[in-house]
Amino acid sequence: MAITSALRLAAVPLVLAATATLTATAPATAAPATAAPATAAPAAAPADRAVAGISGWARMDYPVADEDIRIFVDAHGLFTPHDQGVAASSWGTFRIQHWWPPKGDGQPSFNWGDFKVDCVSVNGPDVAVTGRIVDAGPYWQEFLHRKQPARMGLSFHVPADGGGPTRIGLTAPTADGQPELPKCSAKSPDANAIEGGYTVLDTRR
Repeated sequence: MAITSALRLAAVPLVLAATATLTATAPATAAPATAAPATAAPAAAPADRAVAGISGWARMDYPVADEDIRIFVDAHGLFTPHDQGVAASSWGTFRIQHWWPPKGDGQPSFNWGDFKVDCVSVNGPDVAVTGRIVDAGPYWQEFLHRKQPARMGLSFHVPADGGGPTRIGLTAPTADGQPELPKCSAKSPDANAIEGGYTVLDTRR
């Protein structure tokens, strides 16, 4: 699903040890960069398991220059030697927020979704995260109030310094009543991060 259709449903705005940091200037009137609530990790991983995940925030490149889309993430998992691709257990949160200039019609010009992580996959610089929505702005209430709150996916490519741009991908929830997005399923990251940055932690190495 294209970025545009992931961020707009029926033309309605929907409003996430390599480190990549970028700089740019967001619109002066953009909504505050408010991260999703932090979540505590288990105190220590068992000897036969290791922790990997991603944290940080970035502004995502978007074809409409005066709109501001930011992705915040703090997602981690415990990985066992038997399944190094997908975490045996996952925790954390992520937020997708979208600001656009007010149109003078009295309608909100800011939307967001907060998600509780239910799956983390880490493969070198590539990370996939899924989660269920737990709080939402005015345009995502439908996702929040389904019989089963909607699942959405994020993907990231976070190369080491000098390895190219950090990229982000968004995978929207499936239509209500259709089979939902599988855990850790996210389309390839296809939008550059133009501000902020992410850190990938991987103690399996």
